[in-house]
Amino acid sequence: MRLPASRASSELEVKMTPMIDVVFLLLIFFVWTSSFETPEYDLPGAIAESPEGGSTANTDSPPPVEPYDEVIIRLGKREGLLSIQLAGDPVESFEELQERLAAIISLGVQPPVIIDPEGTVQMEQAVRAYDIARAAGADRVLYATVAR
Repeated sequence: MRLPASRASSELEVKMTPMIDVVFLLLIFFVWTSSFETPEYDLPGAIAESPEGGSTANTDSPPPVEPYDEVIIRLGKREGLLSIQLAGDPVESFEELQERLAAIISLGVQPPVIIDPEGTVQMEQAVRAYDIARAAGADRVLYATVAR
C-alpha cells in the first residue's frame, strides 16, 4: 500500500496581497482615529502648565496668560431683593458692578463675562447686567444655561 505524498515537502507560498491590505487598513484606522487638536497646555489659561520633557516641535511662544480666565456675575433673589455677586464677592448695586467690571477691563485683558441668573430673577435684570457688562467694555458677555 502506498502512502499519499505529504504536503510538507512542497514549497509554501506566502501571498503578500492580503498582508498589504491589512497593513493599509490598520494605517487608515490609526490615522482616522488620531487626534489633531491642540493639546490643552498650548491654550491660554491660568492653570494650564507646559508638559515636562517631550517633543519641542512647537517652538512658538505661548500666548500671554490672562489673569482672569472668566468673570462670573451671579444674580439671585435673597429675601425678595436682588443679590449680585461678582466673582463670589457681593456687589451692592448695578453701578458698583459696572465700576468693578471697568476696573478689571482697564487692566488690559478681555476675560469672558458670564452672567448666571437664578430661575427667580426677572429677565429685565439679567438683560440689565448684560448691558452693564458691555458698557464697562467687555467684548465677550455670555449667559450660563442649565443642561436638561
